[in-house]
Amino acid sequence: MNVDQVIQLITEKKLLSSREVESARHRWFQANRVESADVKMFLKWLVLNKFLSEFQAMVLLSGKVSALKIGNYNVIEIIKSGAYAGGVKVQNPLGELFILQFVKDEVIKDPSLNKKFQGQLQIGLEVKDPHLAGLVDKGESNGHSYIVREFLEGESLEMILARRGKIPHQNAAKILAIVMVAVAHAQEKSVPCGNLLNSDVILAANKNQPKGPKTVKVVTAFISPGMIATEVKVSPEGNVVPVSSGASFTGLKDLTLAEENFRVGKLLYSALAGKLSAEVEGSGIFPALNSLVPEVPEELASLVDQMVSPNVADRPAKITHAAKALRVSLAAEEEAVSGRNEEYIAVPYVPSMPAFENTATTSRKVQNVVSGHTDVSDGDEEFSIKKLIAEFNPDIRDLTFLGLGSVLSLLIVSFLHLITGWHFMSLVCLIMGGVISFSVESFCKWRNSTNNDGESVENY
Repeated sequence: MNVDQVIQLITEKKLLSSREVESARHRWFQANRVESADVKMFLKWLVLNKFLSEFQAMVLLSGKVSALKIGNYNVIEIIKSGAYAGGVKVQNPLGELFILQFVKDEVIKDPSLNKKFQGQLQIGLEVKDPHLAGLVDKGESNGHSYIVREFLEGESLEMILARRGKIPHQNAAKILAIVMVAVAHAQEKSVPCGNLLNSDVILAANKNQPKGPKTVKVVTAFISPGMIATEVKVSPEGNVVPVSSGASFTGLKDLTLAEENFRVGKLLYSALAGKLSAEVEGSGIFPALNSLVPEVPEELASLVDQMVSPNVADRPAKITHAAKALRVSLAAEEEAVSGRNEEYIAVPYVPSMPAFENTATTSRKVQNVVSGHTDVSDGDEEFSIKKLIAEFNPDIRDLTFLGLGSVLSLLIVSFLHLITGWHFMSLVCLIMGGVISFSVESFCKWRNSTNNDGESVENY
């Protein structure tokens, strides 16, 4: 297979748009490129320049191009770790990214499990919650059923804790309050959220505003995690298929509501205290939070200790109760902080007008006017600038007209250039230079006359 055949396959499989294909072709076939006929180098170059993923390049090189498609979706890569482990990152014809997850064959073959799966799937396709990674599609490929879930880009709680150690209690409380509400919504619809881990909560970037505020998302809702295949492979026939464990499927048990609520409390505890030690993970006995993080408010620490208590009776009865208590704790702290801030509000400085002393009518000599200028050296640049601005005293309207005038001038010049093809830049610079020179000269004359008037008053 040569480079032209690879490009033809990329076009046929619609891995790239026609514009991207032409761009790649033009950039690769250059006169000074000696390796232009090397297929391996071409595919490596496509990966480095982000035209293709490593998985797509590997499949094209192997010739098993059937692995590039699952249903109507282009396969981008197979996820090996994290919340999406065992899933396949795919792209629809519109260029949108999703996660495709295979359902275990044993679930589909078992009548009772299949009925349970179909019920969860139906609810998952209907429910739209802003903080639950929603289901968007279902299908079958080469005899294997799959679901398609919203793909999220961002940092998980696990990644944040690995980077920062722990999360400030205000931020942790806000994040987990959202998680609690999302979990409560799933429980209300009788669908599971699974054994929630720090990797299952993602602070996702907004697609329309990548640098804007993040959205808290739970990525494991709706389908029982035990039903989802955790490993996939490319078969000898060149298809992406789930890997069967080979063992008999003994059954499936979801967490109870109390166990799910405990997992949420564990997330909040680890977000505040940092990564849990192996001893705590193994025993399930959590030290009092304030003994590890004394800066956490007592009310918040007490709630967290209740949520991870080994005694189920001590925990909040419902996750909504815990969410409400968490919001109350946050509101009380914000109100206290607001009250403290009000005590230290700085009074803005308002400069006073120069004071003029009254003089007797019989006196020929006028009292000296108190100058508004402070005695400073002539080389004090900061004061000179402040004094200049104070004397000129531009208001918002002046600055607005100045800015709009500049923009309008540039638009007019650009329009004339497009219409006539003439270059007006030299003329504009000449005119602006003259205007600036005239303005500076007028300002200097005005300032000198002001200073002379002040001296005449003082020496009268």
